[in-house]
Amino acid sequence: MNLMKLEMMDATARIAEALQMRGLFVEVKDDFIILTDGNTKADISKVRELLHHLGIPTFWQGNKFQVLVTRVPISTMKRIMNTPGREFPIFMEGYHYKWKPFVQRRFGIKVNALDLDANMAMFVKSLNLAGITALAGCNGHHRYAPNVQLSGIYQGAWFQVIYEKYLSNCSLHYKWNVYYGNESGSCITADKGEAERWDMNLIYQDAVQMAQILQKHAVEIRELKRAAFKRKGEMKEQAKRFVEKREFAELVGWMKEKVGK
Repeated sequence: MNLMKLEMMDATARIAEALQMRGLFVEVKDDFIILTDGNTKADISKVRELLHHLGIPTFWQGNKFQVLVTRVPISTMKRIMNTPGREFPIFMEGYHYKWKPFVQRRFGIKVNALDLDANMAMFVKSLNLAGITALAGCNGHHRYAPNVQLSGIYQGAWFQVIYEKYLSNCSLHYKWNVYYGNESGSCITADKGEAERWDMNLIYQDAVQMAQILQKHAVEIRELKRAAFKRKGEMKEQAKRFVEKREFAELVGWMKEKVGK
């Protein structure tokens, strides 16, 4: 973040920026910070609890609030942005793996931002906003590769298409690849060189960069999928054959053809 811009921010702008970086969808209007429809009810209650815990006085009206001080320190922003997530169960149903729900689903799912790892929350929430169903994300905790669990194989293949179309020019510190065959069907995983160590700041920079592009093009990405794929007929059967034969590269290439890439 630009330091000069940061110094010019009042308390409302700083809190809004910190919450956005932590994965919440926010708008600022008439001195109110609005937690928009992309958030869950749990997100709203957890934000209230977090701000109270940090000693930040607020006035709430439903899903929006005012910050009742004019300044908050940068250290408070960092505490919000680095608020740790927690483990939570992931439930997979049969429809997660099927073609028809993949085509029909416009958005992904609503995952509680403050349950997700701090470094990955914005990326996970933005994937779902763009209609790529992401179940959970883990920053690896310095020991393992950061990853995002996706809902079925079709979501993984679709992310590969979207990555090449929208994210391939990003200046990322790690390679973010899709792997198939895990319990959820597919996952996005960061890869590094053998001699490298995981750097949480670099992981965060990558995740935020990808998230911001996905948010910018979310409507376009959702419409691209809606226009390209049909839920029944030969298209459905062809997609199923790719999966049954584990021809994942062929599935990705086929999807690219359908979107005219």
